[in-house]
Amino acid sequence: MTVAYSCTSNKNGKELAGKNSLVGTWKLIAYSDFDTLTRKWKNPYGDHPKGYFTYTNSGIVNINGSAEKPLKVSLDSEYTKPLSLGAVLDNAFGYFGTYTIDTIHSVVTHHVKGGSVIDYIGTDQHRQFIIKGDTLLIGDPTFEVGKRVLIRED
Repeated sequence: MTVAYSCTSNKNGKELAGKNSLVGTWKLIAYSDFDTLTRKWKNPYGDHPKGYFTYTNSGIVNINGSAEKPLKVSLDSEYTKPLSLGAVLDNAFGYFGTYTIDTIHSVVTHHVKGGSVIDYIGTDQHRQFIIKGDTLLIGDPTFEVGKRVLIRED
């Protein structure tokens, strides 16, 4: 039987934080995807991406990240130069919503409400996670296709 819970207070007002080790802010230190054509790991946001994943005790998730090197747009054209969504997402990503956790299978489900990753809006994004001390690994169920490495910030 799978036990899933949202991260809100129970009816007695007691917080579930003791059961939820994801609560807090996590700093992104690695973002890797496996390219099945080249059979190599790629770091689409560079070797030192920037960003934070935040999980609140009330069940809110907020994820934001960017490449280690900012998108270069001159000041005189920052509001006039057209940029494709692809160019923006090659440099930064973000989404927000609520989340639930399957504690038996160590899966967090992000219930995406909005953000820059348009295909995620209105969907449930399931992510395997492992916490070792102050390090969070999050990605696909086998960590063979994509993985994110974060460290606890608070």
